[in-house]
Amino acid sequence: MLADTGMVGDARLWVFGPIIVFAALAVWLTLTLTAARERKRPRGKDPGLPHRGAVTGGIIEGSPAQRTRRDAAPTEPEREAAAGRAAALAAERERARREAEPERRRASSRRKRRRHPLLRRR
Repeated sequence: MLADTGMVGDARLWVFGPIIVFAALAVWLTLTLTAARERKRPRGKDPGLPHRGAVTGGIIEGSPAQRTRRDAAPTEPEREAAAGRAAALAAERERARREAEPERRRASSRRKRRRHPLLRRR
């Protein structure tokens, strides 16, 4: 019984079984790779932003004369105050950048010193 060399089972299953398993794996792999691939968007399609002229994306472009009457232009004192706030903000950013520069350089030099001894230049 143990030395019997005959095939056990239907001979058709011995042929079609591996073919069906291989085909199923091939289909599964193809579907997985197709789904994982990033879709290329056609060039001629609409990018999705609303086409509303000067207010596309919520940013109003153009002169104050192109705006509605409800959107009044800023007065001269308001313009001066906005310019002063912008100048103060720019000065504060510059001061913060100058104060952070030495610390950034120290951190950069510490990173250079932490290299592995075999990787350092001699």
